[in-house]
Amino acid sequence: MRNLLTVRKIRANRRRPGGRAPWVGLLAAIAVLLAAATARPAEEHVPAPAAMAAEVIVSGRTSTAVRVDVARVGDRIPATFSGDALKNVPGFPWYVSRHFALRTDYAEEKARHLLTVLEMAWPHYVELFGREPEGLAERRLAVCYATSRDALRRVLAADGMRWDFDGGGITFEQRRCAYVYPSGTLEYHRRYILLHECTHLYQQCLVGTCYTTPWWFYEGIADSLAGHVYDSENRRATFHVLDKPTTHDHFDEGKRALAEKPLTARQIHEAGEVPRGVAFLLAHFLLDDPGRLQRLRIWRDEMLRRAPKKPISEGGRLIENLFGSWDTVNADFQRWLDDTPNTFHYAEWGWEQDADTLWSYGFAEGGRLSQTDVYLPAGEQPAAHPLRMDWPAQPASPLVVPAARGVDEPSVGCLLDFSRCPGRGVVGFGLGLVGDTPGRPDCLRILIKKGERLVLDGSTLGLGRKEIALPEALRQAAAAAGHRFGVTATVRREALRVLVRAGDPAKGALESAEASVPVTEPVRARLLSQPATLLSRDGWHGVTPYFDARRPEPPDLSVPAPPNRWRNPGDRALAALFEAAWRLGDPAPGLLVSLRDRLLAAAAGSPSVQQQALEAFEAALPRVLTEIEQCGAPEEARDHAADVLRRALG
Repeated sequence: MRNLLTVRKIRANRRRPGGRAPWVGLLAAIAVLLAAATARPAEEHVPAPAAMAAEVIVSGRTSTAVRVDVARVGDRIPATFSGDALKNVPGFPWYVSRHFALRTDYAEEKARHLLTVLEMAWPHYVELFGREPEGLAERRLAVCYATSRDALRRVLAADGMRWDFDGGGITFEQRRCAYVYPSGTLEYHRRYILLHECTHLYQQCLVGTCYTTPWWFYEGIADSLAGHVYDSENRRATFHVLDKPTTHDHFDEGKRALAEKPLTARQIHEAGEVPRGVAFLLAHFLLDDPGRLQRLRIWRDEMLRRAPKKPISEGGRLIENLFGSWDTVNADFQRWLDDTPNTFHYAEWGWEQDADTLWSYGFAEGGRLSQTDVYLPAGEQPAAHPLRMDWPAQPASPLVVPAARGVDEPSVGCLLDFSRCPGRGVVGFGLGLVGDTPGRPDCLRILIKKGERLVLDGSTLGLGRKEIALPEALRQAAAAAGHRFGVTATVRREALRVLVRAGDPAKGALESAEASVPVTEPVRARLLSQPATLLSRDGWHGVTPYFDARRPEPPDLSVPAPPNRWRNPGDRALAALFEAAWRLGDPAPGLLVSLRDRLLAAAAGSPSVQQQALEAFEAALPRVLTEIEQCGAPEEARDHAADVLRRALG
């Protein structure tokens, strides 16, 4: 970058009584300009990466922002992996954080938020690829985020690029820059496309290209990392979330695509392009099991090192070498699909998610309801699953009676929030959902209307519809406590009972109201056996569902933990043992193999079990290294295995 000195024309003022001689001011101005030219050249206004804080508490897959420095540097183009390929564009100032340089026409507050989210994701990019790109002391990863298609076209033209698009993002290898613009107003989607494209950007900055790996890998892992849940209150984000609501729900989309056109793991690998949800499923199948993850890491490193011209054929051979025959992989993949339930279906626009709360844009076209389906029937026996709703749960609202499914008289409920639109629209949930009529669900609807009335609409079940005015005391209690209502529905033997509560539980000030609807045995059977759904219209409403999914209590996310799904401190050692055993082959020492198996068995266990397995590895390492030296593997393999194990303790 050249040093540029902007010189202003300085006019000498006539001397005034008591003022300085004109030449004194002129000399002072010249001195200021010379000092700026010699002491502070333009590039010094772009802070060095190491000078900027990116303090993030990484606790498993969750990052909490502590301090993330962001600097607006205007038209000073930062040093990036793009070299000199990127240009200044009017209206697109540059912003920098420690690892990223952002060119955007968004307001500064939004720019700072986007860079903060990227820095929260940075440790998870590093974990996903196993190492950082070289040169981060001097360079950053370049991103352009435009507010509109036309604005992005101007930037692309300035950079000498073209792209025909309807929304989203693209990352050009020729520029090593991620170009993004939103195709809608959902904040989740705006963050998602940024995180997705920066996964491609990271891989390009690491090895130069994405295309030496198969489609399912570079698209699947990008959608995996970008599938996140953001918690605005705590400035916290959880990445690699499998089972969440809101669009894109690649879990639900992938399962639907495979139901329509079944594919084996091998067919997905060899197909080239597949639906994005299908690539997402194959990626999560490999990422979400501690044993498969270690093999995937070896596969990833080998593919990135080899840079094959035919990634499908060479990658397929390597998969069989690491995972076993394709028949085995196919069977394991299908078993995983069958055993891993998805919870949500995004049925009708539009929903956001903030921690456990879904926020609706309740303005679907044609008067339809915004709708998200929940595959947790009231009568189903709940069972904990480690991948179900796999983001940190928040404490349940005391306004909702604790949910209990699979009992004689099951209960489910929601916290309904009118705080962003008091007195507007309807919001609630439905039970006994059948059919597929997005926005016009066939179910028993339980709604709060304008914060004033309870609506029980069972018209499609032959139960009729009724509206009940909420008591004035309950309405006032809700207004005084954030315009929130807790609604609990209990499926009794002869009636559906609905309890509405509002107020401030901390002050012991709760108001309540009840209503019920008689149900026949066939209707009751439907309410118990069919899914639920979340509904909203004519407002921006919050819905926090409580459907007894047996989610575990979250760990203390203020305590750092390794960035893997199991928060396993022995993960690096486990990865090293897997790689060492693979390098050595059949001559691998028995102790090495037994340590690998012990750490693998402990990976998803309790913290104490994980720690004990890691300590056993550390204590046995000198002996393992001796046995490696004496085993019958080739010298190169022995040296590589020993080096990998030593570095695991570094």
